[in-house]
Amino acid sequence: MPLTDTPQTVSLDIGGRRRRYLHLAPTTPNPDAPLLLALHGTTQKPATMRRFSGRTFEHLAESLGADLVYLEGYRRAWNDGRRLQTSAAQRENVDDIGFVEAVVRRFDRPTLAIGYSNGGQLLHRYVRESDVPLAGAMLIAAGLPVAEDREYPDDLRQSIPTLLIQGTADPVMPYHGGTVRVLGRSKGQVISARETAVAYARTTDAPLESTDGPVTRTDWPGVRLITLAGAGHIIPNLVTSPPFVGPAPRVLDSGEELRDFFTLG
Repeated sequence: MPLTDTPQTVSLDIGGRRRRYLHLAPTTPNPDAPLLLALHGTTQKPATMRRFSGRTFEHLAESLGADLVYLEGYRRAWNDGRRLQTSAAQRENVDDIGFVEAVVRRFDRPTLAIGYSNGGQLLHRYVRESDVPLAGAMLIAAGLPVAEDREYPDDLRQSIPTLLIQGTADPVMPYHGGTVRVLGRSKGQVISARETAVAYARTTDAPLESTDGPVTRTDWPGVRLITLAGAGHIIPNLVTSPPFVGPAPRVLDSGEELRDFFTLG
């Protein structure tokens, strides 16, 4: 049975709250494969992210023999450490750092974390606060909040390989920086996609850059920014064109970009 047909909902107690994640196990497990850990965006749940992404991460996990887990946010959002509190997860100070840490410890293997939008902003906080290590991070449509809009430190506690993907026509998370808006409500300010990548590269050296049609890859040591011209607030894949989030050109597959950057399989 393929991985995409075998989901299991698992519950954990984190700080007195019942938290859940969806676990998809591969048909043929590979003990050397990393754990793939996915964090959805605001208003989403694990099932939403599966559909929204065209199941690209599931196809990757199955081909690698890797376990894939989709963590479920608190009331469809994450406590990402921004000062402007617009979700119950923020207002109730839900321990999402502890939730991610518990799942990483539970599987006890190198973990590649994938964060889309609000999920990516939780990863911004995670790698600046947590001592439970990740092997790498993929940040999709997730600009780094400006310093005035976040409560966590500037310095990275975890300096890890980082892959970023952003569309230039994103109506939610502005590619060039500015106000993040979800359903017309402000979620605070973010820096540009390139500045976000530089914050992870931590260098003033000029990057290497290559362009193939609408796709531009900008590389620093250990960090890559993929710019998708004309794309909206999407998880790029070759299957879906979700409504309401801007253009969704089917020219890039996030799962394959993850495979390529982290040299998986």
